[in-house]
Amino acid sequence: MEYKENYQIEFKDCDENRRLKLPALVDLMMQVSEHQLDKRNAGTDDLAQKGLGWVVTQYHFDIKKMPQAGDQVILSTFASGYNRFFEYRDFGVSDSAGNPLVVVKSQWVMLNLKERHMVPADVKMMEEWGAPLLKKMPRFPRLRAQDNYEKKRIYRARYDDLDTNHHVTNSHYFSWFIDMLDRDFLKNHVVETIDIKFDKEVYYGERVYSCMNLLQNDNINSSHAIEAEDGTVKAICELKWHEVK
Repeated sequence: MEYKENYQIEFKDCDENRRLKLPALVDLMMQVSEHQLDKRNAGTDDLAQKGLGWVVTQYHFDIKKMPQAGDQVILSTFASGYNRFFEYRDFGVSDSAGNPLVVVKSQWVMLNLKERHMVPADVKMMEEWGAPLLKKMPRFPRLRAQDNYEKKRIYRARYDDLDTNHHVTNSHYFSWFIDMLDRDFLKNHVVETIDIKFDKEVYYGERVYSCMNLLQNDNINSSHAIEAEDGTVKAICELKWHEVK
């Protein structure tokens, strides 16, 4: 069952080039899914009363065109399937005529917030949404951390970076990734595809390294990781870019 709502891209959502920022894009995705979940008594507050929370494990983004300040867009989402432990959710951003701008596929788990482990999918909830039981898991690109990264920068997880699951919210990882790229690069390039896998949570006060390699030849790709001080990989991300014409 697809859910849609209209939204006007605000200047607060955009970078200096008037393009929607990646963290803001993810926040809009969370907003539209939360609105749908609330209508089915499966939103953040409903799950928190049961000691549970939704946690994303993977995203794949296809970005045809990033919306800009002032654009009227249609945000959409639907639960695309589930299996024993994983739930799959698709997101879309379209222009006012319904032409797709951004398409996102994602994989989620339901987390026991006290014990910090995942719990089985709620079959009744999935059936109410019309989400099919999947015999095969949807395939996301396999991501691996690189042996060495050219650039590293240390960050501390702040109070403002946390969400109601008591860890760094998934949209903030994109701020850590983008901050590794030079201003001139960001002014002259836009992202085409993104693949990200969240392996470990980042908690308040933790110090982590944002790591990056940038490869510019026939294809322009940036490879990123978030690593703990002991080298534990928290998240891996690959971004494909193209030059603004």
